[in-house]
Amino acid sequence: MNWMHWTILLFLLGSVGISIYYFDAVPGQMATHWNAEGEPDGYMNKEAGLFLMPGIMVVVLGFFYLIPYIDPLRKNIEKFRKHYEGFIFIMAFFFAYIHVMSIAWNLGYSFDVTKATLPVLGLLFLYLGILCGKAKRNWFIGIRTPWTMSSEKVWNHTHRLGKGVFLALGLLWIIVGILTPQYVIWMVALLVLAVIWLIVDSYLAYKKVKRLGKAEKLESKIVEEDVPIKPAKKKSRGKAPSKKKSTGKKPAPKKKSGKNRRSGSKKPSGKKTAKKKGSKEK
Repeated sequence: MNWMHWTILLFLLGSVGISIYYFDAVPGQMATHWNAEGEPDGYMNKEAGLFLMPGIMVVVLGFFYLIPYIDPLRKNIEKFRKHYEGFIFIMAFFFAYIHVMSIAWNLGYSFDVTKATLPVLGLLFLYLGILCGKAKRNWFIGIRTPWTMSSEKVWNHTHRLGKGVFLALGLLWIIVGILTPQYVIWMVALLVLAVIWLIVDSYLAYKKVKRLGKAEKLESKIVEEDVPIKPAKKKSRGKAPSKKKSTGKKPAPKKKSGKNRRSGSKKPSGKKTAKKKGSKEK
């Protein structure tokens, strides 16, 4: 485990420890949600208010740690693993920050919750922009539409655009959160429009890539048809050596030399030698 993992664990254990430490100090009904004006409009009993957020942290962060092992495209996640783990770190920090802020407000500390929350959300969007610039195609992280998941080119195009969009949104949320937090509703509307724009753009990019793909195939087909056919090489005029046809007869045996004849001659049989002797006596 590197320092980032230890820090994430510290955020989690620290959130649980603070909840236990201030259990008797907070009221029985805790404010857990605030409107755009920073006024509380949602309450929970203190058991849920103190331990719900740490429970959410365990589930969400645990799931993010599990993703690289269950994603069918996990090899692509390994290509941006450091930035992916950085996103888990930012998420853990965000959860812990919101939890501590909620406890502080319920302990009686007075501050503008909207103004305290927006800059941190801006940091989260900033890192999302960085992550978009590094993310490779996978099933869990990034701008996952049917069209980005169907084409590597569309994924890369949409995430390059998403990088710029989320970086701009992050800076804007930080500035507005510090200077004019009352315009938070317009920032939410801008975020929704940005997400819709990215979805529509991914569809248009897919249609363009598909159209260009068809054009390239048609062009390659035309080029293949226009390529002149090379004439076949002419064979040499010289006649090929004729092969002797086999007649099926066995070749005549070669005549042996005189020496071979003498050495290889057989002795006459007994009857022939007797006739020769008889002719001599006559």
